[in-house]
Amino acid sequence: MLIFFETVVNAQSSSKKLSKNHTQTISIGHGIGNVWKSFLEKGVNIDNYVVKSSGPFNLEYEREVIKHFSVGAIISYSKIKGSYNYNGFSFSDQLTIFTALARVNYHFINHKKLDPYFGGGCGYIYSKYQNNLNTSSTNVPGEFGYSAQAGLNYFILNNIGLFGEVGYLGGSFVQLGIVLNLSSDSKEKKE
Repeated sequence: MLIFFETVVNAQSSSKKLSKNHTQTISIGHGIGNVWKSFLEKGVNIDNYVVKSSGPFNLEYEREVIKHFSVGAIISYSKIKGSYNYNGFSFSDQLTIFTALARVNYHFINHKKLDPYFGGGCGYIYSKYQNNLNTSSTNVPGEFGYSAQAGLNYFILNNIGLFGEVGYLGGSFVQLGIVLNLSSDSKEKKE
């Protein structure tokens, strides 16, 4: 019984050290440009066809598990709409993309302001296409997706910073946004 109690106390102590000493971040971002917008503009060969896109918007949680390595999850959502109206004829279509990936990143410099990284991930991608000329919409079955990314977190304050990342996500190859450091010791432990 004494051995069990000592093991539980040591495990709780180790758990507190892990949560205190390992960086945790949340990133909120937006993709710059969208390849699917260009695809619809070029794919639908009609004059005066207008395409608008929103997103991809992304949200990521990341936690350092050992020095220099973090694991996390990212979700992304984007919507692309096209429309055409001329002489009483109207055409509209829409493509929606949802992505959920688990990711691993290697952070190769430990610094209190700069946090460059690269990594990869895999997960689930769901796409749906619909238009007003066809009563049925096309759901692309959920598919296995993967990613490769390189990025930089720049902390303006101890807990708040900006991030930029290169890597495909929901139609965009560049993401920019805000990163929040949730760790109680912020980046003070970093050299």
